[in-house]
Amino acid sequence: MRAQGSCGQYPPHVRPLLLYLSLAACSQPMDAPVPLDASGFDSERAWADLMYQVDELGPRPAGSKTLEETRSWIFKELEGMGLSPIREEFQADTPFGMYRMANIYADFATDAAKKEEADILVLCAHFDTKTLNFRFVGANDGASGVAALLELARVITAQGPRPMTYRFLFLDGEEAMRQTWVDPDNTYGSRHHVEGIAQRAENLRVRACVLLDMVGDIDLQLTRDTFSHADLLEVFFEAARADGLGDHVDGPPIPIKDDHLPFQRFEIPACDLIDFSYGEDNEHWHKITDIPKNCSRESLGVIGRIVLLGLPAVEQRFKTR
Repeated sequence: MRAQGSCGQYPPHVRPLLLYLSLAACSQPMDAPVPLDASGFDSERAWADLMYQVDELGPRPAGSKTLEETRSWIFKELEGMGLSPIREEFQADTPFGMYRMANIYADFATDAAKKEEADILVLCAHFDTKTLNFRFVGANDGASGVAALLELARVITAQGPRPMTYRFLFLDGEEAMRQTWVDPDNTYGSRHHVEGIAQRAENLRVRACVLLDMVGDIDLQLTRDTFSHADLLEVFFEAARADGLGDHVDGPPIPIKDDHLPFQRFEIPACDLIDFSYGEDNEHWHKITDIPKNCSRESLGVIGRIVLLGLPAVEQRFKTR
């Protein structure tokens, strides 16, 4: 029995050369990651985007005028980067009746000629705030993820096409309409988007999903979410440690239900970059104190740097060979 591709079929004087070429080919490293310049992330500009959502828009709950204004603002920001954003509208069946919702996303393609076949890497965040019986502006839970994602989109598009198509996805309806998180009253936008991916057979091309949520905490330390794809999450933690940002990762292991789970149900590797320890004993989460005072521009800069340093390794490890 002979393995296909062996040298036995060639004359003896040719076999040493073939063996040498074979070993040389096997010893070649995988394509080196294409680095991103993490210094391009402007934490001041990201902070301005956070403040715009909090001060100019205010609470942004499902079905509100301010949430529609948020969509329009995100749409225009993406257009300003030279992208062609898509408004993905749908009707959400909630415990309080049907609500009109809409995600906003834009693709930054690797190569226009290969747009329909290229691997896709999704970066996402939710832009809605929870409906509460007080004025909840969601500086961290909502605004920080959107601010970081918008700035990441600016940096990535400015540096030119990547080995994968990037999808910048802004999600509606992450928050439960009721006060408690009970399935399926949550993740309306991500569930709708993933269902659309499956209908278009894009789930075969989406190689990974990276979710940003609650990344503005003044004392940022990313939680080790046990529901996240372990290898994908570790890529970013490794990048942080290598860059001297180890104090901002390796938070307590906690199973977190969030917008990454619908992607995983369709066997798409997904991770949640989140600090689920917001203040002492999570005192600011879904509280009136989720305000800019308890967030920082420095934390936005840290998460931006961690993501940009980790993405090249994600491209290399998760891209179709």
